[in-house]
Amino acid sequence: MGGGSAACAAPAPFDVGVTYSRTLYVATTGSASGTGTQANPMDTIARAVAAATPGTRILVGPGTYPAVSLGSLTGTATQPIALVANGAVTINGSTGTGVSMSDGSYVVIEGFTIANSMVHGLNLDDGSSFNTPSHHVVLRRLTIPSAGSGGNNDCIKLSGLDDFWVVDSNVAGCNLGEAIDMVGCHRGVITGNTFHDVVGSGVQAKGGSEDILIHRNRFERIPGRSVNAGGSTGLAFFRPQNATAEARNIRVLSNVFLRSGTNSGAAVAFVGCDGCLAAHNTIIEPNRWVVRILQENTDPRFVASRNGQFINNLIVLNAADVSTIVNVGGNTEPNTFTFGNNLWFALDRPGTWTPPITGVPAETGSVVQQDPQLVNRAMGDYRISTTSPAGGAARALTPRLSDFSGACFSTPASIGAFER
Repeated sequence: MGGGSAACAAPAPFDVGVTYSRTLYVATTGSASGTGTQANPMDTIARAVAAATPGTRILVGPGTYPAVSLGSLTGTATQPIALVANGAVTINGSTGTGVSMSDGSYVVIEGFTIANSMVHGLNLDDGSSFNTPSHHVVLRRLTIPSAGSGGNNDCIKLSGLDDFWVVDSNVAGCNLGEAIDMVGCHRGVITGNTFHDVVGSGVQAKGGSEDILIHRNRFERIPGRSVNAGGSTGLAFFRPQNATAEARNIRVLSNVFLRSGTNSGAAVAFVGCDGCLAAHNTIIEPNRWVVRILQENTDPRFVASRNGQFINNLIVLNAADVSTIVNVGGNTEPNTFTFGNNLWFALDRPGTWTPPITGVPAETGSVVQQDPQLVNRAMGDYRISTTSPAGGAARALTPRLSDFSGACFSTPASIGAFER
């Protein structure tokens, strides 16, 4: 999907514009004595990783390779290490986790299909050395069609990772875990991805996670919580250990949610989240709940779920499919939340209808039961027409990021994930 206009794009991955001083080649036709040249490639990814130094790009030729541990692979800001699929490359994780790395930094992983993983598809962590997180990692154009064998297994598991990007990837399956599960992660950008048909939830940020941007993604048929901003984490796993909230400043912007929450879920859940934002999203045919405000970790050191905003979102629903628009749980501070400038349209309620929003302060500036004039909902085109009542009806946000297609929002902006 790319990064969109520079004027309103999300922060660019650190490797944009980097050149590599050395290339190692890997091929299924390589040999154990291969030196890594194009004419004499290595036979395994593991051997190339062991030989990599800062400034190395590892090009992996077409074929299927076994699961691999990158260890504590470490590049530098100006000389990262890149592991790149050079063609159709599958990493078979049937022996455990497909790709793993602990305490790594300045690493790029790009273009692979990670399949058949019995545990996680991809696992990046800090090796439980909480004061030295893994950092500056780019995950780009990955395909993870499934992961897990019946446990709490995730397609992408990130623990103690700072300054990272997950870009333009396709993630599905994820048996009983999440598409992306973040524990104690900070300053991350998740953009341009498609998350679909998982068993549980979509993207989760908890355990002290902070400053995560979830931007321009497509969530399809997520039965649990498409985005879980917060969660419930054991005290021993928080990063930092003195964190006082499950999550802070999780921003969910310009995403498309399609048929979320079929299994007691929601498009967006604020769960022990402090100061989190869901704005300019387009939510199509949600089930059960649209938004949840919960507090699952009730240890007294943690603040209640509070100060959240749900604004400038476009929601097209069947009222019969939604039991409660906003589900508010105990031990939360719903009075501190802001709901406003959302467009609500019930397909199965011709004429007058008002969304039954209770438990939070009354909305202001919203557009109710006016057809948003989507270009072609039946064909999955959720852009709005030039005459849509969503046009110019949003409230101002700072900073101003792009819409789902990568275009800058106008001033005033339109409600939903797409500018007119």
